[in-house]
Amino acid sequence: MFQETITECRPEYPPAYVSNGLVGLRVGPIPLLGGVALVNGYVGANAEERMESVEGAPYPVGADILVGRVWLSQRPDLAVFKEQTYDFSCGELRSRFDFKVDATTARVEVVTFCSRTQPSLTLQQVSVTVDRPCHLALRGFLETGGLAGRCLRRETISAHRIEATVVDGCLHWESRGGLASCGAAFWTRFLGDDQAKSARNFWGYENGIYKEYSVSAQPGKTYVLQQIGSLVPSLMNAEPDQQAIRLAGIGKHWGFDQLRADNRAAWDEIWKGRVCLLGADAKWQAISDAAYFYLHTSIHRSTPCSIGPYGLTWGYYGHVFWDTETFMFPPILLTQPQAARAMLDYRSRMLPAARNTALLHGYTGAQFPWQSMTHGGEVTPTWIDGVLSEQHITLDVAFAFAQYVHATGDEQFLRQQAWPVLEGVAEWIASRVKKTDRGYEICHIEGIDEGTLNVNNNSYVNMVATVILREAQDFARRLGIQPPPEWGEIERRIFIPIDAEAKVILKHDRHRLKDQPVGMEPLAAFFPLTYRPDEEVERATTRCCLESSRPFMHYPFIPALVGVFAARMGDRKFSAELFTAGMADFVVKPFMMFSEFGDPEPHDRAPVGAPFLTAPGSFLTACLYGLPGLQLGPGEPEGWFKFPVVMPELWEGVEVERIWVHGRPARLTARHGDKRATIEV
Repeated sequence: MFQETITECRPEYPPAYVSNGLVGLRVGPIPLLGGVALVNGYVGANAEERMESVEGAPYPVGADILVGRVWLSQRPDLAVFKEQTYDFSCGELRSRFDFKVDATTARVEVVTFCSRTQPSLTLQQVSVTVDRPCHLALRGFLETGGLAGRCLRRETISAHRIEATVVDGCLHWESRGGLASCGAAFWTRFLGDDQAKSARNFWGYENGIYKEYSVSAQPGKTYVLQQIGSLVPSLMNAEPDQQAIRLAGIGKHWGFDQLRADNRAAWDEIWKGRVCLLGADAKWQAISDAAYFYLHTSIHRSTPCSIGPYGLTWGYYGHVFWDTETFMFPPILLTQPQAARAMLDYRSRMLPAARNTALLHGYTGAQFPWQSMTHGGEVTPTWIDGVLSEQHITLDVAFAFAQYVHATGDEQFLRQQAWPVLEGVAEWIASRVKKTDRGYEICHIEGIDEGTLNVNNNSYVNMVATVILREAQDFARRLGIQPPPEWGEIERRIFIPIDAEAKVILKHDRHRLKDQPVGMEPLAAFFPLTYRPDEEVERATTRCCLESSRPFMHYPFIPALVGVFAARMGDRKFSAELFTAGMADFVVKPFMMFSEFGDPEPHDRAPVGAPFLTAPGSFLTACLYGLPGLQLGPGEPEGWFKFPVVMPELWEGVEVERIWVHGRPARLTARHGDKRATIEV
């Protein structure tokens, strides 16, 4: 755990990303000059694509400062940035700047964080000192400037009821297209002068809602504005503005200091799952810590609509992809299983929509869409032709459900949630395959290589289909259900394209080794998925993929996974190169965020280009599963390790103080050279 500090702000720097998995903020270097708030499950109609996408919500901790007769919002040029520090140990962002008006300088420190114990709440504390006597005012408000949509309700307590107020104000805001609404409420407290005058704006339906405190400020004293704001999506409450008032009221009763202490304690618990890279230098441990932080700060057991590749940002419209289950879910499963459950609860709720998607494609069972949000149907922009046949996400989702059952041993979850999904996906596979002289084939499909479209028998898809069919049959028998015989037949006879001479698994039917390198795609079925061909084919395919991997080394997130295979083949140096190319080269400023495009981030994409959570998810999956040789399955954890421990040259081992196994805390230790890693329950 560490702090990252910047002392200069550049135009290409994206704003700091502050989140708890339900609420996500982008906070600039001068936080009082505005920010962006997103709420998981709050969506609108995208103006260009006309499909469901994430939409900005009222900013719950808007603030302004007046020195003399000048408001910061009127003269932002008078603000002088000093520094901004992100404390990854507790998710607090601390910002310092000066506001200079004539001969008076106000020194301002702002602490901003999203509560993990009360996930609808965002908290901010603005502390001000002045160097000479002056008139000082601090204002807290709900910021709606520039938001799409419209205000449905705006309320402040009447002047005759000021003493009885629960909060300082609330809004009910409807998104563009009326797809959803969001409730927002805020409460403020002023410290430093008992004689401070307070005021609210009571008039004007469209005016901002604020609470203002003013004093005759003196040098040597500190004046503090504490803010608690609540955001509630209509997806979680039919009267979100009323619920926001209640939740902000709870925050008021608990108080800023208690909520801050509770948030820090919650992060202390999360950090017990820290991935320690034994023998690594400070740079690599910092990368690992940043990866862990950004992934965990983006998901919560209260998250209603899972997590997209960019978390709670504008990236990819906030849609949920295959990245979620394949790369981000595995580390969360071991270190924060309640949040992992929330990710799967989302898919369970969307199962009826997945069945409709299958029917619309002419299949039976359940087919999960390539991109989804609140209604569970397909929301991929219609101009994207390349992924129309990228249906492997259905298999990736099913695999995550199986992994959860293995990791937790939760029989009730198996019966109520995992089995309906596994059964639906197995049924989909059976309706999707075509029986031929070669066995069972899947035609007109696309694998994880989005540059290879509309092929027959993509090897990743077909291999993973066998994994899902095996898991579905095993779970059926575990529940006392006789699985359909065709599931076993398809599992045994599904066609996998293999070069007969080289014994190498090909990418698809048309692929020929002499014409095109195999790349990295087939390896993904071995890990993070668990397909195992015979040993000769596995080694030949692994070797061939590694030999042809250099042109793909600087793609995001995949090389870190391939680094696992280089280590297993004994090439620790090449493994280190792959981890560096697939992870370290995608760390961007400020605050060690992760990019999909590398550093420097293209200026026009900077606000949404980080953090790209697929990258830290891939890295942590490699560290927690791949390098220790961990494959979850039935039975006790000592039987889950399938490979000797070989580490890249960058470090000598992986150790985690606490992972969760069958509902119990356990320690994971994997040291280079060990025959097997260990889990100590």
